[in-house]
Amino acid sequence: MPEYQDFLIKAGNEAIKLNPPTGADFHLTARGSDWLWAAFCIFTFFAMVLIVLMFRKPVNERLFYYTGIAPTLFMAITYFTMASNLGWTPIRAKYNHVRTSTQKEHPGYRQIFYSREVGWFLAFPWPIIQASLLGGTPLWQMAFNIGLTEFYVVCFLIAGLVHSTYKWGYYTFGIAAIIVVTISVFTTTKNLVAKKGKDMLLTFNIFFGIQVFLWLIYPVAFGISEGGNVLQTDSEMIFYGILDVLMLGVIPVLFVPIASNFGMDRMGYTFKDEESHGAPHPAALSKDHSESSLDSEKSSSPLEKAKSKLKKPKKEKKAKKVKKAKKSKK
Repeated sequence: MPEYQDFLIKAGNEAIKLNPPTGADFHLTARGSDWLWAAFCIFTFFAMVLIVLMFRKPVNERLFYYTGIAPTLFMAITYFTMASNLGWTPIRAKYNHVRTSTQKEHPGYRQIFYSREVGWFLAFPWPIIQASLLGGTPLWQMAFNIGLTEFYVVCFLIAGLVHSTYKWGYYTFGIAAIIVVTISVFTTTKNLVAKKGKDMLLTFNIFFGIQVFLWLIYPVAFGISEGGNVLQTDSEMIFYGILDVLMLGVIPVLFVPIASNFGMDRMGYTFKDEESHGAPHPAALSKDHSESSLDSEKSSSPLEKAKSKLKKPKKEKKAKKVKKAKKSKK
């Protein structure tokens, strides 16, 4: 029994021991790391399932799978980093709401995981892309929405790394970006979806409505964790983890079967399945054949025949004039 317990201890989570939170008073513990490893497993499972299913589809039918695989893979890497207690820096808290018996300064130093925002920067645009795909949103409008989404993430990253009250300025800019993106998708994209049927419009309202609800909770999570220093780091990880699993895991994965049910043709996305071998595609052969037939038809058209008939009398008249000139000389 003691040997078995020693084996379990050795096989347990040693991330905090191997990567200690040196310099941080409020930091991640083994329990918080365990939750982050669980979230990592969820994201990895989602990504692996979608990858397996993707390779069972033709190349020209994989677009929706890409939009689900990308965010889950990015967040899997992000949570692997945070669960390993990496990708963070100690920042002195502005408010003294959380205290520990070991801190030497008041307020103390809080462990800020900038790796989370790096993952958000890569993953957050994909739910917006999915909502845009439902309506066939123009690329420039989609690029605008993606750009503001990235702006939101950068603002929250800077806000978390700033010690002074200026962090709330970046926080406000980030929230403003979210509001603009929400209005953009709920007006332009929604109007485009409405033209494709009531069933697709209902799906869009439910799908993006849940996104917006979750998206607006993120500022609350920031305000009571990195911003206001109210929650301990473990509680912060649980709060953000639940939001991330739903927003960047469950919703992107559910989009794949929903969009596949509507079909790419109805959503306005059709791609030709090109041959990967050196043999010419039948469509190319038929195109060459049609071009050659068009050339032959042009050569035998009535207009060409009329032109040739007009050329013959001119030649005959020239020959007669030459003969008359010769006779007159004689």
